[in-house]
Amino acid sequence: MTWVFTSFLSYPKLVWAQSDKPTNDVSTSERSKQSEPDFSGYGRPGRRTGGGSRSPCPPIDPPLTALIPENNLGKTVAEHPSFLFYTPYSSQQAQSGEFVLQSEQGEDIYRTGITLPQTPGIVSLNIPSTVAPLEINQSYRWYFKVYCESPQTSTPIFVEGWVQRVALTPTLKSQLLAGKAQDYAIYAANGIWYDALAHLAQLRRTNGVNPQLERSWADLLNTKGVGLELLRQQPIVGSAGLVDELRSRKGAQNSARTLSQK
Repeated sequence: MTWVFTSFLSYPKLVWAQSDKPTNDVSTSERSKQSEPDFSGYGRPGRRTGGGSRSPCPPIDPPLTALIPENNLGKTVAEHPSFLFYTPYSSQQAQSGEFVLQSEQGEDIYRTGITLPQTPGIVSLNIPSTVAPLEINQSYRWYFKVYCESPQTSTPIFVEGWVQRVALTPTLKSQLLAGKAQDYAIYAANGIWYDALAHLAQLRRTNGVNPQLERSWADLLNTKGVGLELLRQQPIVGSAGLVDELRSRKGAQNSARTLSQK
């Protein structure tokens, strides 16, 4: 699986977008605070960290974690978004896994087996372009499951959450065209979690040790409503390999049935 992102010549410290129209009754510091991203608020039922199940996977701290806001819901403008997960298991410890994307009604949109990289760390997973694009203003539920023993005989450790695709507005498009290297900051300032995370993760992964990118990464993970600062130093180790793809199936299992299979 490959990452496809825009390359940039410089990577400034993460600066949240601010209004260029100052007011007389609000201080500069207050305006700056108001403009900082906030991913708290309305969310959906989910499971951001794995654990407490009958899975044979050994307990490791930090545990299997989905890089999503605390409310289990993130937005994207992408037709085929990227997801990031921290897995404390190597490919030797967890020989297989599965990713499932479902409609809000519980129908499978995409289902694929996965393999983990050789070392623990943060892995990416992208919905292939061969899958039907996510629909604007629709929410989708996903599951990321890891098996430490045979999938036929064991229970996985898993995380689950939601993604909602929103429209790329003319204003946001203009901001992105003008922002260049600060795409991730613009996405974050507009509440577009998945795209802010994926763009910054790609820069962090491909540019090695970069103090400015590391500060921006820590800032994003520590944003209000996110609270993932404990993962700020975890390496981005690559992509989850995709195998045995089963996609776009009508009349697929509903979410309750899916959960019963875990």
